[in-house]
Amino acid sequence: MADASNVEVFLTYSSVTEDDVRGATVVVIDVLRACSTIATALHHGARAVLPVADMAEAGKIAANLDPDMYRLGGERNAEKIEGYHLGNSPLEYTQDEVEGRDVILNTTNGTRALSRAKTAKHLLAGSFLNASRVVDFLKQVETPIVIICAGRQNRLSLEDTICAGVLLDRLWENDDPGLVSDAAHTAVTLYHHDRDDVEDALKRANHAQRLMRNGYTEDVAYCFAIDAVPVLPYYRDNRLVLADSLSPAPLAASDDSADAPSL
Repeated sequence: MADASNVEVFLTYSSVTEDDVRGATVVVIDVLRACSTIATALHHGARAVLPVADMAEAGKIAANLDPDMYRLGGERNAEKIEGYHLGNSPLEYTQDEVEGRDVILNTTNGTRALSRAKTAKHLLAGSFLNASRVVDFLKQVETPIVIICAGRQNRLSLEDTICAGVLLDRLWENDDPGLVSDAAHTAVTLYHHDRDDVEDALKRANHAQRLMRNGYTEDVAYCFAIDAVPVLPYYRDNRLVLADSLSPAPLAASDDSADAPSL
């Protein structure tokens, strides 16, 4: 069972090091939109989502795959990368587009945040869409827990921080464990401040406003829907897959398998 107070939160990914995440259970949050897109793609039948840090890495992976068996997805400055099949709108990742295919995903913040956390014992992609699935997993582990908010351009983003607060509030079951990190306290306090009208607060977030101005109002509404896509993207072998598709046996193979949660 998780130690509720043993949780660290990073409000952006830029300062995260390998030592910060090694041996921990890590949740990366990028509400708008990478982690919401990852959950949606897997929910609609993608075999896996391969998060990459840049276009060069994406191109190298794509060159070794059957062209009909993958989709290149991603954005720069919130717009689809030229030559890619898909952008970073979760609404583009329909069953027709992704079922049975790998998705190579390259985004400004979210996939880079995931790249920073590869040395974690368990690595999950979290968002409002799958908040309950993430918390259920966290309640089972005995490792330290690290929540990494992707942020935007190395700055705090309101939507990621409030999402971290939602996860903490549910993990702590509305009972503050007492002495917690400053960043964890900040995230849950911010959520409590806005919990009576979270959607209104989120729509005032800088990135949400920018996306809505650029025609992505439906994306924003979709990404703010709590527990609408109850799947758990789990990182294994350089890709995110549905945790439900994994056998518990490989997790039990590590030396410290006693705290491996049931998938």
